[in-house]
Amino acid sequence: MTYPYGLKSNPYPSSPTPTEHDAKIFGGTKHQEAKNSIVECISELYKQTTRRNSNENDFRLITIVQDVGSGKTHLALHIKGMKTRQDIVTAYVDLSTISPKTHESIYSSIMRGFNREMFAELKEKFLMQICDKAQKGDNLAKKTLGYGFVDRLKGVTIKQKAEEILYDKNMVSKDALTSYLGAHYSQHESAVVYGVITNSFDKITNLDDLHGRLGAICKFSHNLLGKVILFEFDELDAQEGTLEFVKSLINAHIPASILLLITTPSLYLDIQRANPSVFDRLEKANYKIDLAGANSVDELIEIAIEYIKEADKTERFNKKEQQDLAAKIRVLCDEFPEFRNVRSIINILNHAIEQASSLDASEITEAVIDETIKHTYPGLKIKGSIMEVPISEFIKIKRTAGATQSQVKQAIANLVNYAHEIGNVSKSAKQNPSFDVVYSDPYGTKIGIAVVMDDNHTKNFETISNVVKSSAFVDKLIIITNTSIPTSSMATIVNVDKSKVIDLLYFSNQYTEHKINEPESEKIKILAKTISVI
Repeated sequence: MTYPYGLKSNPYPSSPTPTEHDAKIFGGTKHQEAKNSIVECISELYKQTTRRNSNENDFRLITIVQDVGSGKTHLALHIKGMKTRQDIVTAYVDLSTISPKTHESIYSSIMRGFNREMFAELKEKFLMQICDKAQKGDNLAKKTLGYGFVDRLKGVTIKQKAEEILYDKNMVSKDALTSYLGAHYSQHESAVVYGVITNSFDKITNLDDLHGRLGAICKFSHNLLGKVILFEFDELDAQEGTLEFVKSLINAHIPASILLLITTPSLYLDIQRANPSVFDRLEKANYKIDLAGANSVDELIEIAIEYIKEADKTERFNKKEQQDLAAKIRVLCDEFPEFRNVRSIINILNHAIEQASSLDASEITEAVIDETIKHTYPGLKIKGSIMEVPISEFIKIKRTAGATQSQVKQAIANLVNYAHEIGNVSKSAKQNPSFDVVYSDPYGTKIGIAVVMDDNHTKNFETISNVVKSSAFVDKLIIITNTSIPTSSMATIVNVDKSKVIDLLYFSNQYTEHKINEPESEKIKILAKTISVI
């Protein structure tokens, strides 16, 4: 299967919710700035706690607030998956997947949210500590590893016994382990070490258990692995269970840890109403990251292009093609607000890549986007369009409509020519330089049309004033303009918006290329009536 731009596969994720694999690709200026702020917080805390025991002052709170589809989850998962960082361990929790939200259910989700590598590293550290104790003669440590007289006779070393447990070739003696831990660790630390070594974590029953276990994990991560812990809680809501948990975690100030809370503006206001105390704590966060602008067109273009650049191994996706795709995305976002967020634009581009592949297109063309929208967003229309302009034609017109005034003048001339051909009007053979076109209606009324659509609206006023002075040459004067001016007894003023301009330019293209069909003829008549041509 061939894909556009010489790609081997579709670079855009198909799932509306990003995965850790998807989140490896990261683009967009606003998102990069947000990432840098989080990394700065991590680095600052890491440096502060290096070479000393951490305390309650070594706790940080970060909030991320922005709309649905703005890339918040993508950012969180990208941070979690940063393999180049050696100073952090991350647990990601999607609170929307937890019901009911109790301390136990959230704690269990936190434990599942850690990468397995962290527990594997801790397990090795714990077993090597037990091994070291056993080698120094600690009988509880020896019993924990299952090391005895027979092992000595066989020449098996204590380290070998520890490695057998590490690689799951043998089981630890749970009773001996419990006794050993009780002699060397606190209650909560013992529970964590026991869980890591046996791959089985006990449930918590109260807040003391929750804070104690999480505190122990952060302590071991800091002291043994040299890393701080980042707790990421996505989809933070205003439910009582959620807020009670968050408040307790903030108040606990667990050393060597960062709490990252992600929510939307509407839910943030709900939190303010539901629990002002929690809201006050969120407002005092060390870092408050607002992804405002994350759904701007420029940001979306940067993100979209980054996916293809990352997947482009042959550098086939050059600057020209990047600019071409950017122009198409810009038109889509400008016309359809529903596409103006990260999630939606990624979704439509995922389908566009597949559509291009099925059409054997070498790039995402206007026709590809047209087919994509027909299949993915059936019924989507250009707002206010009488001609029901296809998306592909709309994008072409928007991208090439540089000299709008001259193009609209030609379109009006073509519209009158068409009306003349079907017998609705009679075009005058002798034209007047004051007007763009002169014709007579079926009643013999002589009509002159002038198009005044310069970007300089002050200049338009002057031009319109001069045209009105020529109204004596016709029975009726029609002025088509993009400038709001008062009504005049001497002229019919027709203000055209962008959808009307697109309709006119689309009609003109169809007329010039002799592509007008019967259904379109009725739409053309309606278009002509809306601008007073017939």
